[in-house]
Amino acid sequence: MPTKRVTVLLPALNEEGSIRKVIGDIPIDQLSSRGYSTDIVVVDGHSTDLTLEIAAEMGAECLRQPNRGKGDAVRHAFKHFDGDYLFMLDADDTYPPHHILEMLPILEEGKADVIMGSRLGGNMASGSMSRINMLGNRILTGTANLFFSRDSKITDLCTGMWGFQGEVIQNLAAELDAAGFDIEAEMYIKTRKLGFTVNEIPINYDRRDGPSKLGSIRDGARIFSRILGERF
Repeated sequence: MPTKRVTVLLPALNEEGSIRKVIGDIPIDQLSSRGYSTDIVVVDGHSTDLTLEIAAEMGAECLRQPNRGKGDAVRHAFKHFDGDYLFMLDADDTYPPHHILEMLPILEEGKADVIMGSRLGGNMASGSMSRINMLGNRILTGTANLFFSRDSKITDLCTGMWGFQGEVIQNLAAELDAAGFDIEAEMYIKTRKLGFTVNEIPINYDRRDGPSKLGSIRDGARIFSRILGERF
């Protein structure tokens, strides 16, 4: 019988077209064969479609975040976490869940406390990231490396796929205050400040169906302000 627990966190907002496939692709059987039970948690940002109904039908635990924004969703979910490892990925079917199986051994073996999935280091589907978002991500990642990466550098600060040791979540839960898409930058910076080790693996990144919820200029400026605010 599985004795350890993996939580897969899916922040979601109006993802009725993809949430079924994302949950169905989570490698529950493979995790079970490694001795883990899997909790799937969907944190909903007040969807107006069938996202929550489909997620519940698929067996996920559904939480409705108090306010709005991805950061609010992540902070709300972290406060409810109770397990050994947590993996987070977007619910829009751009991040293949099978990468969880590559991330888990790195955490199990103590090679990192936090593992990030690098889209820029892996294979990106054509049209999955606009040129302006690619440029912005490289600038933001370089700035974060300059200020906070004393040893190993990262390549994709704004990735939506992460893995955490349970201890990290317990420490981060009280530290985060980002409400929007600056949550990834804040998670990276504060795990570094708390002394946890961070590593990366290359991952695949698929094209999203429909428009992105990320506002290139507005959210890029917010992320840059977050980095500078944490530094100065």
